[in-house]
Amino acid sequence: MRKTAVAMIWLLMMLLITLPVCAQVVELPLDLSGGMPYSPEGRLSETSYEDESISVTVEKMRWEETTCYVARIRIAHPSQLRTAPAYAFNRNQTAPIGDIAARVNAVLAINGDYCTYQMKSGSYLLRQGTLYMNDPNPRRDILIIDRNGDFIVEKRAEKETMKKYNPDELANCFNFGPALVVNGEKLSDDYKEDFNYSHDRHRRAAIAQVKKGELEYLCVVTDGSREEKNGGLTIAEFAELLYSLGVETAYNLDGGNTTSMLLCGDKQNAILQGYHRPMSDIIYFASAVLPQE
Repeated sequence: MRKTAVAMIWLLMMLLITLPVCAQVVELPLDLSGGMPYSPEGRLSETSYEDESISVTVEKMRWEETTCYVARIRIAHPSQLRTAPAYAFNRNQTAPIGDIAARVNAVLAINGDYCTYQMKSGSYLLRQGTLYMNDPNPRRDILIIDRNGDFIVEKRAEKETMKKYNPDELANCFNFGPALVVNGEKLSDDYKEDFNYSHDRHRRAAIAQVKKGELEYLCVVTDGSREEKNGGLTIAEFAELLYSLGVETAYNLDGGNTTSMLLCGDKQNAILQGYHRPMSDIIYFASAVLPQE
């Protein structure tokens, strides 16, 4: 009997050793700290990453004779959709996107809305739950991301418009624009006419929520004329692309040479491949899996 008991104890110990340890997914703090370190095992391919808290796949496609990159992201908690400055949101400074993304452990990162320029022209600058500036430019659309991870667009928002929002209920706001898709409807081309370079073909970047109440998002960037003859999209063409992807809300970000998409630090789009243009801020998605000791 004693030998049997010892054997049973030994067997149970071996089972405990070999059983997989369940990963713990945590809520990330709403501040300028980064996400949890992403796992090398989560890098399934050059264009995909997955762990217990996030999945990302990047697809390459053609639209209007232009190469586009569509990242599809699912997260477990709204806090995993984040933004980060080059150094601080109240400083007029820039840094390479790769350096910013590495500092905050970004799984997927894209360029933001050039927040230091928006501060000069007027903006409702709220990042990671902190309101830095309350002076909206009435000629621009504001993308609001609340603490549930839902997208709200205020078209041509003024200071009075933003009074209905409690900053304590918001996570991030962006001021570049224009909005491309709102409540599942593509905005008319004439609405976008007075936004800068709307009729010219340029490299573009956008972020979108597939459906309100669900933590599923798209990030889309395009290549452009430096890489491809007649490459780049007008704002109207870009809006049509986002609409075709079936999103509920889509918003245009800074573009041109700033346009960048990184997966685990590796640049996905071909624009100036290997070169990370300095920028003031990024939008990124992070892992929320607590590292195992």
